[in-house]
Amino acid sequence: MNELYRDGYDMKILLLINWKIKYCDTAPENLQPSDYNCPEEPFWFFKYFAEVPKVDVVDIGAPTWIEKIENKIRFHFYQTLKVLPKIKQYDLIFVHGSNSAMLLGAIKRIFRIQMPPILDVDISSFHQASKSGMIHRLSQFSSKAFDYMVYHTSSQIDYYKIEFPWLVNKCEFIPLGVDYNYWKTKQYPVIPERKTYIVCVGYRKRDWNTLLKAYNESNIVEELYLIGNPDIKCENSKVKVLPFIPISKLMTYITNAKFSVIPLDNFNYSFAQLTLLQQMALGVPILAADVYAIRDYIKCSNGVISYTPYNVENLKTKLQELSKLKETDLQKMGQSSIECTMTVLSEQQMAQRFERICRMLCRGKEI
Repeated sequence: MNELYRDGYDMKILLLINWKIKYCDTAPENLQPSDYNCPEEPFWFFKYFAEVPKVDVVDIGAPTWIEKIENKIRFHFYQTLKVLPKIKQYDLIFVHGSNSAMLLGAIKRIFRIQMPPILDVDISSFHQASKSGMIHRLSQFSSKAFDYMVYHTSSQIDYYKIEFPWLVNKCEFIPLGVDYNYWKTKQYPVIPERKTYIVCVGYRKRDWNTLLKAYNESNIVEELYLIGNPDIKCENSKVKVLPFIPISKLMTYITNAKFSVIPLDNFNYSFAQLTLLQQMALGVPILAADVYAIRDYIKCSNGVISYTPYNVENLKTKLQELSKLKETDLQKMGQSSIECTMTVLSEQQMAQRFERICRMLCRGKEI
């Protein structure tokens, strides 16, 4: 297919994603664009390409027994087996999540199969920045089949230099973007406790211990709502622990909060970025841990205040400072974040950068 490609007009992309989506005839109201695929509109951020390509999306859906195996070995092979017979129909293989690229890269190298260029988006520094083990060795082997790679956390390059040096000259940091146009249309009801609490959202990879200690010592008047992990134990009556809740109810809690706290653990790979970006797009003031995963993002907006990760005293001080802010100051913080998601951290900006890479790979030229 590659020789038929001309300036993006006929670009046909096979997109392998490492999550499940809904395949439907019309766009559902309760799902974000990255979570469904329908003929009414281009998938996800591809709608913002200057020349919208034909994108065939294949998620990680598989028979139950295969899913159990894939969850144990931490990479998705059924995806590749489904698409392998028709792979030469495309100009580009776009893999979002390296665990969806392992078998594909291995097959390309072992059997020397002619394939379109492979563009990999490495979210988790391959196997959560591991440095040993069978999956790590497989990742090293398969990644040599990649034509180009993109990552969303700039510090990941330090890991690649040590464990994947052959990728260093053909990879690029592109910030994850959020679609403000989507979130600006959302309206959520005002609840009675509006602005009387702060909110923390997440199920895992959150440093709740530091947050709870800092909150207890801060003596701020606002209550603390922890949403997503019902197993959190706390004796403070001002702390409200809620389980996973529907997205509309979750967003209602977020938009009515005085501010949000994002107390992340510190790993050198991408996670929690969408949590941050969505709250920024909604204009919610944010207090976030200054960790690798979101450091590139929090420095882009005056609406996000950072604290030293795992530091109770520093987090306590920042909680007290934000608690004392006037409503006008909090509104300025929110507006700064909104403007940021409309520009440097927008889905449109991300799409432009990806389109440049896709075009170059399809033309067979260096980027």
